[in-house]
Amino acid sequence: MSLTFEEGGSIIFKNRDELVEFIKSSAETASTAYSMDVFWLIICAGLVFLMQAGFALVEVGSVRIKNTKNILIKNMLDACIGALSFWLIGYAFAFGENNSFIGADGFALKTLDIPQEDFPDRLYQGNNYAFFFFQWAFAATAATIVSGAVAERCQVIAYFIYSFMLTIFVYPVVVHWGWSATGWASAFIKPEDRLFGVGVIDFAGSTVVHMVGGLTALIGAIFLGPRTGKYRGGEVQVMVFQSSTFQTLGTLILWFGWYGFNCGSTITIAGAASDVAGKVAVTTTIAAASAGVTSTIMGVIFEGHINIGRTNNGILAGLVSITAGCSVVDVELAFVVGIIGGIIYFSSSQLLVFLRIDDVVDASPVHFFCGMWGTIAAGLFAEPDNVKMAYGTGSCGLFYKCNGNGGKQLGANLVFILAVSAWVGLFAFIIFGVLSLMKLLRVSEETEKMGLDIKEHGGAAYEMNARRSVWDSFSKDAKRTRRSRKDSNSRSEGVVLENGTNIPEPVPEAEA
Repeated sequence: MSLTFEEGGSIIFKNRDELVEFIKSSAETASTAYSMDVFWLIICAGLVFLMQAGFALVEVGSVRIKNTKNILIKNMLDACIGALSFWLIGYAFAFGENNSFIGADGFALKTLDIPQEDFPDRLYQGNNYAFFFFQWAFAATAATIVSGAVAERCQVIAYFIYSFMLTIFVYPVVVHWGWSATGWASAFIKPEDRLFGVGVIDFAGSTVVHMVGGLTALIGAIFLGPRTGKYRGGEVQVMVFQSSTFQTLGTLILWFGWYGFNCGSTITIAGAASDVAGKVAVTTTIAAASAGVTSTIMGVIFEGHINIGRTNNGILAGLVSITAGCSVVDVELAFVVGIIGGIIYFSSSQLLVFLRIDDVVDASPVHFFCGMWGTIAAGLFAEPDNVKMAYGTGSCGLFYKCNGNGGKQLGANLVFILAVSAWVGLFAFIIFGVLSLMKLLRVSEETEKMGLDIKEHGGAAYEMNARRSVWDSFSKDAKRTRRSRKDSNSRSEGVVLENGTNIPEPVPEAEA
């Protein structure tokens, strides 16, 4: 088919058949683009959901063996509880279009079963189902952030109560404010109704997801108090943890899943969105790398050695820091965002130690403090052309000139940070406070000493006889050595092979 164009852009068809062929071709193109968008959301949501495995590995690696099952069951049921609560109520609160504070329609996804006008042969809105799937993965992430901070001393029933409340009400309200088509802080509402005329820039959720989870984690850790022995005699005690290998593998999985988190937040892959997704992948990478290196260097300076834990959490800090502005900052500024994120992580981690707050995996330094910084950074470094590509608006960060909108953008982001902090802080205080008063928050000292796996989950995570067998097989041809006992959890005896490898003697689960 050949088309003739008039001056001014009008299309001239030679006959009716050409018109019919053109319409058919356009419909097929639109249908293909629609299908690609659905596919894009499903793939990215799958990557985000894979982050649950990353969280599980990081947390299991950071606790003692006697609490392994407890971490795993919390991570598994986070996803289950999150799916059911977000499906029934949370999604409607988040994306319903009733008012600027909270949604009030679409409960149990009932509004998604409406045939589409553009594609009458499709009996329901598959793209909206894919969008729910994507948003549920985000909700599950926000809830899981809390798990590591309160590890090893939180009752299971308490954890499930606040996980349920977070995904059914607290988190969805924040999503509605920042990402819905009617939220008071959203950049996707009518220009005249936007906060300071611009709306908040939080592209993939430095505040919406990470500050929500991180602040809840911080308040939970405060209410629970430190683990027994963490601050013995006024001194900070290094608690035994299970595996640096698990921690590192978990971090790599989280980094991998973050590309679905940030790139997938374009929601569509058609048109300019594909260009945005490509740039987001690079800014995400550079921020993670620069924060990881920065945190490692700070560990060397202030702690005297290269600590893999500092490297891992530094990478995560960079990822959180770039999440708000990943689509609007240039690559060189993503490098700066990551460096500052690494410094903020390390400093806030030390602050928690100074305040005697026991956050087992440093969830609040990574997610709350760096989430706050990430949203501020978007208000400072958002480049005008990038904002136009990602949001279609004329806003920019404070360091750019765009008709005075730079200051407005930073102001909108700061107001959003304060509003979310007040909202989440209030409800976290109420939830944990009530649980504490009801004696449902912290396990008994006996349970904590013995381990939650034995007391609450039917037995140890690992078969100790198998460990004993491995140890005994080496003991005949190996030489024994004594090691100084640094704390009550360590063992004094082990096996050292001729090549220098140390095999610790198996420890009864109650002592691990």
